Amino acid sequence: MFALLMFTVFTTMHFRGNSKAVHSEYNDVKSDEHVTNEESPSLKNFFKDNRGTTSTAYESTKLEESEQKASCLSWCRRKPPSNGVYFLSAVLLVRIYATDKARLSTRELAQWLYYLSYAGIEHVYVYDSYVFKNESQKQALDFLIKRGFVTYIDWSHKAFPYSVAGTQESAYQHCFDNYGNKSVWQVSIDIDEYPFCPLDVKSNFMQRFIANYAYEQPDVSQITMQNFLFLGKPLDEAEHPLLIDRLRRRTHGVSNNLVKPIYKTKYITIAGVHHHDVMYGHSEDADYRRIRLNHYWGARLQNWGEDTPETLAKTRRDDSMQEIVDNLLKCDTVCFPSSSIIYKFRLN
Repeated sequence: MFALLMFTVFTTMHFRGNSKAVHSEYNDVKSDEHVTNEESPSLKNFFKDNRGTTSTAYESTKLEESEQKASCLSWCRRKPPSNGVYFLSAVLLVRIYATDKARLSTRELAQWLYYLSYAGIEHVYVYDSYVFKNESQKQALDFLIKRGFVTYIDWSHKAFPYSVAGTQESAYQHCFDNYGNKSVWQVSIDIDEYPFCPLDVKSNFMQRFIANYAYEQPDVSQITMQNFLFLGKPLDEAEHPLLIDRLRRRTHGVSNNLVKPIYKTKYITIAGVHHHDVMYGHSEDADYRRIRLNHYWGARLQNWGEDTPETLAKTRRDDSMQEIVDNLLKCDTVCFPSSSIIYKFRLN
């Protein structure tokens, strides 16, 4: 009995001693590391650090998206000039039709207008020379008309029979006579012709080129862009939806003398296709290293078939449009109500 009593006393004292030691160790740790019952130091720091990283990354992404959107809107949804006069506009005569072997459709028309906006053109006068009513592009262009980027002119009464003087030049003349006072400068080109400045591929490059050229050559009232043909079989549309991305082979030098003009509207008297008559100043071919006309002919010289040795010999690979292509693809959902407008083949 005495032995049992002594064992009980000894066990109790040993337990209390260990409990006190454990409690003392816990207090030491708590005092040194400020541990709470809710979080250990490592977990607390882990969540703190990751909350900060995640938040910073999210905010950085949102800022980049906001800046990208603002950059896109600065050229594809620009505000009209306060004085009602554009610095730079364009005029186009166009017919979109099903039997066009070049497959220049409503999609390519939208892509061309998209590119011109990027280039710095503020307004486009579209003369629609449809022959059949189902070829009309008015409905397809309605959202751009409402935005104020396009003025649509029904030119079907001049469409058939087609003639250079009766259809095309008359459209340009009508534009000069009726809208010439609304622009300082204007360019007249087709939907497979893209002005391009090799040394400047940022948005609004045409405005910068014209402003600099006019400063250097104040007596020039018409600047002509020399013609470089892009030839060969187009790349796959699924991977290269933009026309300027599908055709990547261009002639080694200037292809022909079929230039296209940029001109001061107030000095034009009689319209032409490659040159307009001017009442003041003179016309001058621009150095193609500063500005040129990329003319996307495609496979028409090879009867729309496979690339021929002749085509390959007269052309070289040209990827100089890549940065512009990338910028246009980045902005598609910002600039259009639906990106299918510039990607989906359709005729109206």
